[in-house]
Amino acid sequence: MMDEFAEIREAFALESVEMLAEMESALLILESTPTVGDDFNRLFRAVHTIKGSASIVAADQVESFCHALEHLLVQVRENELPLTKELLALCLQCHDHIKALIAGFEASDTQLPPRHEQLVSLITQWHPPAVVETTAQPEPEQLLPTDEASTEESAAAQKVVRVDAQKLDQLINLVVELVTASSELESHVKRLGDSASFESASAVSLLVKKIQERAMVFRMVPVGDLFRRFQRLVHDLSASCGKKIQLLTIGAETELDKVMAERLREPLVHLIRNAIDHGIETPVERVAFGKPAIGTIRMNAFQEAGSIVIEVRDDGRGISRERVLHKAVERGLIRPLEAADRDPLSLIFEPGFSTMDEATLLSGRGVGMDVVKRTIEELRGKIDLTSIEGQGTCFQLRLPLSLALIDGFMIMVGCSYFILPMELVDETIDLPQDAATELQQRGYLNIRGEALPCLDLNGILRPDSQAPDSRFVVVVRQDGRRVGLAVDRLVGEVKAVIKPLGRIYRDARIISGATILGDGTIALILDLPELLRIHGNQAVG
Repeated sequence: MMDEFAEIREAFALESVEMLAEMESALLILESTPTVGDDFNRLFRAVHTIKGSASIVAADQVESFCHALEHLLVQVRENELPLTKELLALCLQCHDHIKALIAGFEASDTQLPPRHEQLVSLITQWHPPAVVETTAQPEPEQLLPTDEASTEESAAAQKVVRVDAQKLDQLINLVVELVTASSELESHVKRLGDSASFESASAVSLLVKKIQERAMVFRMVPVGDLFRRFQRLVHDLSASCGKKIQLLTIGAETELDKVMAERLREPLVHLIRNAIDHGIETPVERVAFGKPAIGTIRMNAFQEAGSIVIEVRDDGRGISRERVLHKAVERGLIRPLEAADRDPLSLIFEPGFSTMDEATLLSGRGVGMDVVKRTIEELRGKIDLTSIEGQGTCFQLRLPLSLALIDGFMIMVGCSYFILPMELVDETIDLPQDAATELQQRGYLNIRGEALPCLDLNGILRPDSQAPDSRFVVVVRQDGRRVGLAVDRLVGEVKAVIKPLGRIYRDARIISGATILGDGTIALILDLPELLRIHGNQAVG
């Protein structure tokens, strides 16, 4: 019985998260278009659902508070009270309070959150501020669904099954193990030379790979779930700094890895904060510049060439390249003589960089953009920046579709296998003996007239080894810079399942993961951005 009640409480917690998100989304839309229509109905249903579910699990404080709020909304629905911005602002506070009440219930905390009695008093005794005249409210729409609508919603609900995220991850991990075991079996049967058994093993391997492809889809979530979190952020921050800013989202149905979605939250918060603080002007400034008083931040997501692309674009003041260079020299990030040779926009990602003379509550301490870039690189992605003074700035994040799989290029250094992210590989070059000697002496190669700086992976990964006679170079591109990696053997392209590192390699910063090959051999996945960050000064050219 206790287990059954625990499951009911867990279902209440999961449903509450969805209903609170629905409630917040409806309120933010209603602030710009305060009418008793579809979005008001969404708000009402969310509060009603939370109230009903709270009664089932005996969350009495949640139930009573939602009941009081629901009564206030009924008065609005029946035209007894106008739907004003002040009332919507109160409802937004109630949303936060319900969230706190639910958190307290889940933690078995009997102490009520601050302002509980004050909010209860406000919603039970609400009187709209004095207004000269109010616009007539449209006829309320039917809040209770018809039998036909109810049947449709019931059918839709039957298509969705709630699965605990941890159980889903366990299933995916088992599928990964199955793929590895299947590949090993296929390789073993092939070595035995039994053609009939090999055909059977190949058929099993094909089915397992199809199961893997389907299982990986379970890891995907719509990016709209991530984007919705930022509507409230933009609403609150723009109000706190006296600006009028709207957030528009495009491509909400685009899917990405759920782990990636969680990791992207903080970088995107940094980008939005910077757009609000540094980019978007005040309404007075915008009107003076001939712009609309309301600034716009656009978040766009789409798939392109096997990657997911997320753009954060604002229509603000843009970035002054001259000011960036001046601040970089002033802060000692570059020497004055280097200023002419550096791309000003790339300096924004340097640790400690900021164009602000004083830190603000939003940004300006120089701890944001370098963190953004590092996080994107850890996700095997890259970030590009474009900006036009007076028109705005755009950050483009390009990321792999899945963190569980990698399209890679396999190489050998000594007797060990390593994998490089395929999207960073430009070309491969045979390296004859005389060129190998040139590389060892000078640290760079002359490739079709290009002085290509190179790193000797033998020297980095096997510092005590003797380099073999036959060598190859893999040319990679990072931050617009081409660098050669001298290796012992080229194996070719692979699609690998990424496994976490064991204790031996946990502190190896240039190794980001591992995979098991068909014959059981372990191949390590190189963290190329980190490798070049640590050893890039060894590549001279």
